[in-house]
Amino acid sequence: MLRPYPISFLQFGIFWVIVAVGAVAFIRAFAKSQNRGNSAKKSSLSRVGVAFQTIAFGAVGFGQIHFALPWSAPSSIICSALTALLGGSAIAIFVAATRAMGKNWSVVARMRSDHELVRTGPFAVVRHPIYLALFLYMLSFGIAFGHFGQLGFAVPLYVVGAIIRIREEEKLLRAQFGEDHARYVCEVPAFIPFVG
Repeated sequence: MLRPYPISFLQFGIFWVIVAVGAVAFIRAFAKSQNRGNSAKKSSLSRVGVAFQTIAFGAVGFGQIHFALPWSAPSSIICSALTALLGGSAIAIFVAATRAMGKNWSVVARMRSDHELVRTGPFAVVRHPIYLALFLYMLSFGIAFGHFGQLGFAVPLYVVGAIIRIREEEKLLRAQFGEDHARYVCEVPAFIPFVG
């Protein structure tokens, strides 16, 4: 087992505030996505991507927590600020993305008969902003718990899961939107902003 870096109660507490706010945002988005018409097509392979991402989050959270820093220690302040910045950014991106998607949003890749190709809000910067948000959220988790070593294992797992999900979603979008989707792919990066 990897030895955790020492943390303070400040960064740990900030993380749990972010978890509470993130949980409310997710529950609201999930509730709004239910009972909104029939799905025309679903991707079962995207569940494999969800599994990889879930294992990545579990890997970051698994292990001991070593409370040894006073809240005023420089590393505590830096890690607390990073936890707040990454976690807060993750929630803001998630909320903006689910609002922009509206009825199109779901946990598993699917296409509705009245699906729309959303290109506004965070979708103007990256095609899959929710995966970016979850990635930032996972990083905040690792920093808050002092599990920097676990991030070395979790990040590749998360990326593999995101790639699987992105490929499945892109297939569904390409089948439904054809040339419009092809142009979108050429103009906007998939996951990392400003990287073509």
